[in-house]
Amino acid sequence: MDWSRRRQWAVACAVVLLSALMAVASSQSPSPALAPKPPATPSRTAVPPATKPAPPAPKQTPSPSVSPAPKPSTPPTASPVPKPPSPRAPAQAPKPSSPPPAASPVPKPPAQAPKPSSPPPAPTPVPKPVSPPAQAPKPSSPPPSVTPVPKPVSPPAAPKPSPAAPAPSQKPAPAPAPKPSPPTATAPPPTQKPSAPPTPPPAPAPSSSLALSPSFYASSCPSVELAVSDVVRSASTLDPTVPGKLLRMVFHDCFVEGCDASVMVQGNGTERTDPANLSLGGFNVIDEAKRLLEAVCPATVSCSDILVLAARDAVTFTGGPSVPVSLGRRDSLVSLASNVRRNIIDTGFSVDAMAASFTSKGLTLEDLVTLSGGHTIGSAHCGTFRERFRSDANGSMVPVDGTMNTDYANELVRTCVASASATVDCDDGSAATFDNRYFSNLLDGRGLLRTDAVLVQNATTRATVAAFAQSQESFFSSWASSFARLTSLGVKTGSDGEIRRLCSSVNGG
Repeated sequence: MDWSRRRQWAVACAVVLLSALMAVASSQSPSPALAPKPPATPSRTAVPPATKPAPPAPKQTPSPSVSPAPKPSTPPTASPVPKPPSPRAPAQAPKPSSPPPAASPVPKPPAQAPKPSSPPPAPTPVPKPVSPPAQAPKPSSPPPSVTPVPKPVSPPAAPKPSPAAPAPSQKPAPAPAPKPSPPTATAPPPTQKPSAPPTPPPAPAPSSSLALSPSFYASSCPSVELAVSDVVRSASTLDPTVPGKLLRMVFHDCFVEGCDASVMVQGNGTERTDPANLSLGGFNVIDEAKRLLEAVCPATVSCSDILVLAARDAVTFTGGPSVPVSLGRRDSLVSLASNVRRNIIDTGFSVDAMAASFTSKGLTLEDLVTLSGGHTIGSAHCGTFRERFRSDANGSMVPVDGTMNTDYANELVRTCVASASATVDCDDGSAATFDNRYFSNLLDGRGLLRTDAVLVQNATTRATVAAFAQSQESFFSSWASSFARLTSLGVKTGSDGEIRRLCSSVNGG
């Protein structure tokens, strides 16, 4: 009786032990396909975040049975065991990792590798587990102990490091590892290539006219325009003929070798000595402006720029339009009288001859009529229009051109007979004001010079004269553009020419 009870008790214990072992085996042996499902254990579901999940609590509490084999009473801590790289214990290796299936460990490999979760406590040999070695990769279930970490975790106390036998099987684990790579896949930088800045087209070589600018002296001599304007105003107030002289001088300068102040150079054989330029005046005004600017901005402002500004201000001072002018011209190094005759317009020219001269400079017939309007201010000596008269049988002066207004002709004769050096206003009745009266006088036969009178004898130029006579605004508008073209003829810029210290002589001369 006592023996039978003992046997029953042993059978009961054996059943309990067997069921415990079966439970352990079932938790360790899930097929690879089923491994991912075990997320039932809370510790597995927590894997997604890189945070190291605490060792699974669901460890099967081993029955306290005393049977020799049941040593696996410590299975819960066996989870880290999978790491020991010992080559032996083929069959027993898979069981030590009592924790639930290691399906989830794959996603975290890189982050968790360095951290072998819990120090490998006694790795229970667990002899009975029947799970095949293939399950070895699963023991790495503990997220922290991802397969890549082959750290020598061999248990110090356990004589049988065989549990690590699955080392060879750890190779498969890297396969799932590629999953985490998506983060690195985001490499849109290549799209940046298109943003490369387009190469700007090469700038065309600037022509001399393009090198000029209204703000050329903005930083080097910002007071240049004010200084010239003050000098012109003071001189014109003292001498009303100054505006006309400055306007005539700029025309004679620009039409001969360009606007380079070559007409201002004194000396034998210079442009200034040609008969056409002997009656020019206003040089003292330019010289005065130059002296003032040399004191403020030494060796900076050219005489040619001063002359252009002075001519512009002469028009403004007498009531004409104030037009912007571009600056940056340099002074010529040469001035030759031989260059004058073939470029200047003589007072006896016909419309065709003047048109040919203007065309050679790139100017038009409208420019011819407009710039002739500069004669609305200033005066001329009697010798400049003498060819317009002849002596009759009685010795009286009569106009050669029958279209000249008789009264106007008689006035001219009386003035010139009284004094051979006398001067006459170019614009009868309005010589002190820059306006369109000059064109009205042409239509009325009161043109002083032959080059003025012939403008109404040509159909094309007469039409422009009539238009300007009717609209002063139209004349002023055309004047602004024609003056800009005139003062841009043959300019010297950059390294051409020089900035004279004195307008009457080249440097070193």
